Amino acid sequence: MDYPEDPEEQLSENKNEEEGEDKGIEIMDEEEGEMEEDKKPKLGWANLPDVCLRQVFWWLRDRDRVKAALVCRHWHHVMRSPSLWRVRNFNFSGRISRTRRLALETAVCYAKTYGAYLEDLEIRFSHPLNSLVARRFQQTLRTFLAALRKTGGRLRRLTVNHMALDRAAWCRSVRNSLVRSLAFYLRREGSRLGYLSLRGARLNLPQGLEVLEAVAAAQQHIHLGRRPGITHLNLEDFFSQPLAVFVSPAFPQVMNRFQGLCTLTLNYSCLSDELLAALSAACRSLGGGGSLQTFTVRCHIHEPHIQVVWGDAWSHLAQHCPDLRVQITVERILDVDKLGRILLREIPLRLLSLTSCYFSEQDWSAKPALTSLVPCYRSCLQKLSLDLNNSHESVDEELLEVVLLCSRLVYLKVWAFLDISFLDRLLQKRLEKKTILRTIKVRIYTNKYETHDEDGQLEEVYSRYRQLINSELHYLAISYPML
Repeated sequence: MDYPEDPEEQLSENKNEEEGEDKGIEIMDEEEGEMEEDKKPKLGWANLPDVCLRQVFWWLRDRDRVKAALVCRHWHHVMRSPSLWRVRNFNFSGRISRTRRLALETAVCYAKTYGAYLEDLEIRFSHPLNSLVARRFQQTLRTFLAALRKTGGRLRRLTVNHMALDRAAWCRSVRNSLVRSLAFYLRREGSRLGYLSLRGARLNLPQGLEVLEAVAAAQQHIHLGRRPGITHLNLEDFFSQPLAVFVSPAFPQVMNRFQGLCTLTLNYSCLSDELLAALSAACRSLGGGGSLQTFTVRCHIHEPHIQVVWGDAWSHLAQHCPDLRVQITVERILDVDKLGRILLREIPLRLLSLTSCYFSEQDWSAKPALTSLVPCYRSCLQKLSLDLNNSHESVDEELLEVVLLCSRLVYLKVWAFLDISFLDRLLQKRLEKKTILRTIKVRIYTNKYETHDEDGQLEEVYSRYRQLINSELHYLAISYPML
């Protein structure tokens, strides 16, 4: 005979079964949740894409990059990306200290480790305190360039500025060694260069020609393949300031080997008819309409500027380079006769900068230059920059007339003794569309310590032409005490 089960036991068994089912459901829910979490994208520094990490690492200093490379293998691999090491600037001080010495050693270590990736290099060296610092820099540069050669570096841009090798701290032996090291590197590795700046080197004539010969020799086989080599060459203050380079026939001969130049910067002391002819032939040899587009010439009163350059030489260069834009900067030469030999009518001038000294001189006048020389470029001048200490004369009317005559003038920068009404009339002409100026920068000199009255008048002018200035102009107007 079967007896019915105990109700309490039956209830306990049912509860156990329900609890087992609930636990199974909970386990299944947990497994499904873990699977869903695995499917979600993981966030955090460890999972950033390589392109994002490279963008972050780009802004780090070298010592921070070294620390970041030790975080994990992934970061170490990303830190070895060539894009992080292609551009580098080195600033070396001319003073003696442990920190400065470490900077030199760091540069050499950088060349040995990452020189194969380097494409854009800039080296700046301030004036050495003594010959010991100069020799240390020369040895560092020699080792640095040797390391670049060993690593197979492919520099595209090289800038070595402000060495000033004509200073007393550079003894002859150190200077000669540095020039030999630089010339040797440029001769061996200069074939890939597209940009070279040796601004402020201040070499003597034989040393300067040696360096240029090395660059030209490295570029020669490229020209044989009808491909341009260096397109941008900056030789401003490349030679020592007192040198009359224009009397040397070797300089035009060397420049004739630089075919395909697009941008050239040099001093007026290098300029001659032979040089302009050499540039015309070099640009023409690549075929077509010529490559030279921007030709910047700087002339200072302490540099030789007595040579005669004929206008026909400029016309010949402009014919072979139809896109040529000449930019001339003249410092402290405002005599109309001397300026007339420099500023010839045949020059396709786009930018003109005239600067006087900061001391008042009663024997010169800026008016002849503004009335007889500058208007010759009324059809081509686009930028005009003037820094005049004209406390003994007013040039407001002449300057306004020049602005109205130059139909293509878009940039005007004037630092001079001017009346506030000049600025008011200039803005009125711009409002009436009689000039196409887009940039106006004016510093109005005054003989007073306090400039509250002038500042108030300038504020009134700005309020009258606020809409024009805010919508169409890059505008700056300030008063400045000149005592």
